[in-house]
Amino acid sequence: MKQFFWLILFLSFTVCRSQEVNVSDESKCYVDSVASEILQWRYIGLREDSASYKSEFANFIKVKNGVLLYKWQEGHENGRFLIVDFDKNFNAVLKMKNLNEEVNFSAEDKKKLKFISEILEEKSYYQNCRKDHGHANLYILVVRYNDKMKAQYYSPINHPYEIKSSDINVYLIQEIFSIMDQSLYKDLKTKKNAKG
Repeated sequence: MKQFFWLILFLSFTVCRSQEVNVSDESKCYVDSVASEILQWRYIGLREDSASYKSEFANFIKVKNGVLLYKWQEGHENGRFLIVDFDKNFNAVLKMKNLNEEVNFSAEDKKKLKFISEILEEKSYYQNCRKDHGHANLYILVVRYNDKMKAQYYSPINHPYEIKSSDINVYLIQEIFSIMDQSLYKDLKTKKNAKG
C-alpha cells in the first residue's frame, strides 16, 4: 500500500512538472534565419503609409559601414531611428519626428561595434515570440559592412534580449543592441541633466 501511495505521488509530480514545461514552452521566443529580401519586405512593408520611415532605410543603403536601430513602442505615434556611420567619424544620429540629435559613443563601444560588425556572418533573423508583455514593441537592427548588408534582425513583439540561443551570430547581434541602447539612453540622460 505504501508503494502504491509513492507511485501515485511520483506520477502526480511528473504530470505537474510536464505541464509546467509545456506552459513555459508556450512563452518562449524563437529566432529563425530568413532570406534577406523577405525580411526587408516584411519590416519595410510594415509602415507603407510612412514616407519618412521608408526613406531612413533607403538612405541607410548608402552607408558603407554602420548600424541602424529602429525602435517603436506602443503608446508612441512614431518610432526612433539611431543611425551610426562608422566612416563619417563615427557619426551617430537619433532621428524622431521633428528631432535630429547627435549621440556620442565611448571609444570602447566604437571599437566593439566595428569589431562585431566585421566578424558577423551574413544572416538575417526574424524573432517570433509566443507571448508578449501586454504592450507592443518593435525592434529592427540592420548592420552594413564593406558596402554589404551584413546582418538584419527583426523582432515585432519582444525585446531581442529574450532570446537564449547558442548561435554566436545571434549573441553578437544582441551585443550590438546592448551597445546601441546603452549609448542612446546614457547620452540622452547626460544631455537632459545638462539642460536642467
